[in-house]
Amino acid sequence: MTTLSLDGQPPLPAPDTHPVYVHTVTGRPAGGRILAVLTGSRADRDVAAHAGQLAARTGTKLTAAVVFRSTGFSINALLHLTRARRLTAQADAVLAPRTEALTAAGHYKTVTALLPARTNPYHRLPARTLRRLAHRTGTDTVITSVPIHPPGSHFTTSPRPTTHTPSDSRRTHAGAPDP
Repeated sequence: MTTLSLDGQPPLPAPDTHPVYVHTVTGRPAGGRILAVLTGSRADRDVAAHAGQLAARTGTKLTAAVVFRSTGFSINALLHLTRARRLTAQADAVLAPRTEALTAAGHYKTVTALLPARTNPYHRLPARTLRRLAHRTGTDTVITSVPIHPPGSHFTTSPRPTTHTPSDSRRTHAGAPDP
């Protein structure tokens, strides 16, 4: 495969790692499940690996949530059933490449969450939707690849995003080991 570049300069390499945001749900007792929010992006690999290793290290159960933009509901039962099947197939397609990382802590549960229609899940995630999802699944830690908006609403965020490195999963963004 040939990679084109401008003016004979080498192309910019694609980043190997993506930031991983760890949020704590406010008002929930500690010791609940861990919720890994997968959006269907390349960063899901790092989210799944970080969540699986955190769940294995702490001995808690893991829930993987695949989020999609909602297209609205239909009053036609056949269209509603078709939409549900399509979302299930898409969720399976998002989860399949991440299964090995998610099973690092053992058995995990999967859920599908619908975001408001104008939400871009690759840019930010709505705090209200994730708060309801966290309460529904009984989780107190939410791991995402993008920030939650509005910040500080219903969640306490770690001071800075963590970068999951495949070779050394215990390194933070600054390169210092996790406590």
